[in-house]
Amino acid sequence: MRRLILASLAASLLSACVTETVYHAAGVTLATRDADIAGCERHALSRFPVQTQIRYTPRVYVPPRQVCNSAGSCTIRPGYFDGGDPYTVDLNENFRRTAFAGCMGARGYTEVGLPRCEEGEAIVLSTTMPPLTGGTCLYRPAPGPALIVNPA
Repeated sequence: MRRLILASLAASLLSACVTETVYHAAGVTLATRDADIAGCERHALSRFPVQTQIRYTPRVYVPPRQVCNSAGSCTIRPGYFDGGDPYTVDLNENFRRTAFAGCMGARGYTEVGLPRCEEGEAIVLSTTMPPLTGGTCLYRPAPGPALIVNPA
């Protein structure tokens, strides 16, 4: 019982510290960052286009089994194969992700993990990415990219 309580406490503490990974370069405007992200995505996709391959889940033989009802009448259910379902894999996905990260790094960005800003926290909004401090957090006012902000 004690282990269960400790595991629950640890899980709740970890969920409070959720961070999101973003690209950061102090002094770069948000418009420039968005243009750089689009350019690096285009570059990575041109070098490593989507290359899908159809694969199948493993097939498993389920042996026959005897099934009895409450009256004691039994029947044999025949064996059958289960699985073999198709799914697709993009063979270039990891290469594309690496090419994108390299492109962003070459443009001066660093990938950083930052926590989300606490609701009601006073922050300084800017169209330029601020230098990172101990209180830097991510503010997401609407769908779309998060803003990297510092406390007021």
